[in-house]
Amino acid sequence: CWIQIHRMDARTLHTALADHLRPTLQRLDGELTDLRAARDGADKAAAARAERALGKLRAARDELADFCDAVAQCADAGPPPPDGRCPPRARDARYDPDLDDGVLINSAALWPLLEPQWKEPKKWWRELAESKSSKDYDWAHLAMRYWPARVDAKCQADPSLGVAHGCFWRYHPERAWAWELRLQDELGLQAQGSWPGRIEEAPYAPDGLRLGAPDPDPGDVGHRAALLRDRPADALAAVEKEAIRRMGRGDKRKLVETMTLLESGLWSALPAEVWELELKLSEKQGKEFRLLAPDEAVARAAFEAGHPGKVDARIAMLAGLKPLVLALGDGDDVDDATELAGDDDTSMAEDEE
Repeated sequence: CWIQIHRMDARTLHTALADHLRPTLQRLDGELTDLRAARDGADKAAAARAERALGKLRAARDELADFCDAVAQCADAGPPPPDGRCPPRARDARYDPDLDDGVLINSAALWPLLEPQWKEPKKWWRELAESKSSKDYDWAHLAMRYWPARVDAKCQADPSLGVAHGCFWRYHPERAWAWELRLQDELGLQAQGSWPGRIEEAPYAPDGLRLGAPDPDPGDVGHRAALLRDRPADALAAVEKEAIRRMGRGDKRKLVETMTLLESGLWSALPAEVWELELKLSEKQGKEFRLLAPDEAVARAAFEAGHPGKVDARIAMLAGLKPLVLALGDGDDVDDATELAGDDDTSMAEDEE
């Protein structure tokens, strides 16, 4: 039975059992029955040959039966610990390989089927079970299948693991919002790029894990809406930081006249704060900055109608702006660029680390 890893799925081991292993076991049982009949027959020569063949065939049959049991266990529950020192799996789970986990992880869960010809998978399963800092594979989907509580706890502490297991928005909504804003700039908005413009996650409901909430997880849509509804100030702070990052620093400075949000909510919830943010960023770069969103036009019009004095003051302020020199000159330009970027500018690479 030849199994190719790129075609494996949750049914492969059961298919191997049903189509190859158990039929062969039944055939060997039939051959053993025939040999016993020949051994007990009247033909002494045939009886002697049957007696000699019985031991070898019986050993082959028993080995295959043990192998069938091991395949069934790996398919339906998971492999056993290699020894008494290795922690057992936290829960039984059906083997469902994921190519993103790689050969190492997918083969580790099949170690009883691969040794003695291939010894490394047993070692890799131990490392997976122990989850030590030097050999931590809890980013793998298979780790979540067999140790969901352990991996979920790490997802709550580590945003990168949250991304790997589809709970980034659930446990780190503010960080997810900030990453989303940055990716919209680097990858392009929905109309300009091939990605949807959002970090999308299905409802988080890993097998064997109780999340403790009365309602099912809402996925990225619900968590994003909750952030904008319940913590608009935090969401707006992330917008400010992203706008400053886009303005750049040093010889990478550039004018950012607009920043477009795909979501409604901030203009409606915090019109005065958004208005002040626009003024602040306009002063920083010496040219008007506007934050656009689906609810921006209506909310802006309502704010301007209720605050005519602020509108007049804004017009006067914008008239006196002088755009920053974008080409680096003396040291003052460098200082301006540093001020423009802000001290809390953090790269996505640092976030990912």
